[in-house]
Amino acid sequence: MGEMMTTATPVQPIIDGLAFRAFHARLLALVAAVILLDGFDIQLAAFAAPAILADWRIGSGALAPVMAASLAGMAFGTSIGGWLGDRFGRRPALIGAVLWFGAMAMLTALCTDVTSFAVLRFITGLGLGAAVPNATALVAEWMPLRARNYAVTVISVGVPCGGIVGAAIASWLIPAYGWPAAFVVGGALPLLLSLAMLRGLPESPVLLARRGGADAQIAAMIAAAGGRAEGPFAPPPAIAAGGHPFDPALRRTTIGMGLAFFAALMAVYALLSWVPVLLSSAGFAMGSAIRGAMILNLSGVTASFALTWVMLRIGSRRTIVATVAAGMAALALWSTLLHWPGVAPGIVLAGLALTGATVLSLQVLLLTLSSHAFPVECRSAGIGYSISFGRIGAIISAFGAGVLLDQPGGTWLFFAMIAAALVLLAAGALIVDRHLPGRPRD
Repeated sequence: MGEMMTTATPVQPIIDGLAFRAFHARLLALVAAVILLDGFDIQLAAFAAPAILADWRIGSGALAPVMAASLAGMAFGTSIGGWLGDRFGRRPALIGAVLWFGAMAMLTALCTDVTSFAVLRFITGLGLGAAVPNATALVAEWMPLRARNYAVTVISVGVPCGGIVGAAIASWLIPAYGWPAAFVVGGALPLLLSLAMLRGLPESPVLLARRGGADAQIAAMIAAAGGRAEGPFAPPPAIAAGGHPFDPALRRTTIGMGLAFFAALMAVYALLSWVPVLLSSAGFAMGSAIRGAMILNLSGVTASFALTWVMLRIGSRRTIVATVAAGMAALALWSTLLHWPGVAPGIVLAGLALTGATVLSLQVLLLTLSSHAFPVECRSAGIGYSISFGRIGAIISAFGAGVLLDQPGGTWLFFAMIAAALVLLAAGALIVDRHLPGRPRD
């Protein structure tokens, strides 16, 4: 036994040293497509909200429970999905999540009242939440070292990219065919994708090495990825002796990441859920209001890659805190433009783009950091628990924002809530003690 342990080949350096090949590109494309559709389905209720308000003749506050129910489902789904991924594998957990949220989204097209809408959005949220931690962990555990953080960023921007695609589709689909059509499309696409995943999605070699007994499978996958190695294979050394994210060695990071995600998702989902309604209330036509959500997401995606580049050079702590400060300034500017009489629509949308570039990119930075901060023995669970804390913030924002917007001066209260969330995000980031380091200077 002792001899076998000394001759085992560490699997992580093998993966780290691989060249980025077609195998990695296919894996990244499959997982990115999952998160793209996840982001599409997450924002479906926001895209459909103006049409539903008109169709059911209700006020914006009536949809607050629907927004909150979806996020509550994602909170439970993220924790459960993270645990399932560590326990049974990233691959089955991810495929199951896609099948689940695709089927439930299609059923949502049959809703006729707020209650059934809220119930089905909660159930759909279970699958939407379970997808993210397993997608992030699988990509982090398969990508070569030089490509890893950028690959995780590709996955991280899948949600806002889904918003871009969804907004583009919904802006013509809903006015032409009604809001149920958006849920039919949003459900059918994940079901089709799951067929490709069953055929082409590999399991994590690092997770298989940790379980043991899969040396031949690991060697075959490494060969398919362009490498060559023979077992037995050894996983990376365990950091969390108890195998969970609240182990003493990880407790401070888990608490800090939880607070940061809580605040980030409070800010992000307040914007994602209510920007179409805010723009519609400011005089924008329905199609233009939905395209505003597309601008919000597109600016967040573009800035995320630039900020990932910055983060790899100056470190995650400094990048996140600086982005929070920029987000506060952008939020103040956009809120002023939205209320300023006579401001051209293009200027209002430019202020929205700056807000998206800073506020939405913070979620991406945190997700990239989480793939580094949590070790393999609890990576899915650690990411899952952190995002679950975030979902609680998102629930508060989705429900609270709807209530605030119905109050006198509600839009100013809405922006004040987001600003407070950004301050809390910076505090959480400062608590984390397993940050990505910056690139050493020559």
